[in-house]
Amino acid sequence: MAKAFYISLGAGLAFIAIGIAAAIYSNVPVDVALDGKVGPGLSDTLTPNMNAGNVANITLTGSAFNITILDPDSNVIKSEIGSSNFSYSFTAQKDGIHKIEVKNTGNSELDITGHAPTKGSALELSAQLTLIVTGVIVVGIGLRFKNK
Repeated sequence: MAKAFYISLGAGLAFIAIGIAAAIYSNVPVDVALDGKVGPGLSDTLTPNMNAGNVANITLTGSAFNITILDPDSNVIKSEIGSSNFSYSFTAQKDGIHKIEVKNTGNSELDITGHAPTKGSALELSAQLTLIVTGVIVVGIGLRFKNK
């Protein structure tokens, strides 16, 4: 029984440690590439979850398009209609999910390049908290093995 105690204690503590580390990491913005292609007549919405002061860069080339960049309160940061070449860098003024909406209005492929910092969502945080709770349960089961 002592072997089962140590195995479950180690596994539970590992779950807790990984859950805590993942929860901390999910709140740290990570620079993510915005590279992609949008076919004719199609649209794409990019949603980086940025902290105030984070800088995002986006460049669009190839086909005619419409672009709108919105802050977390849905206020327009930048909007262009009928462009065929676009390069823009913006600094987030507020924490939250920014939207970059691109619609290819031309008849050829549109190339998107750039980068934006983004962090995990509240849904992802709940997964890490579930991992921590699982670790606590496994440690509790391990403690029952010690008593026998």
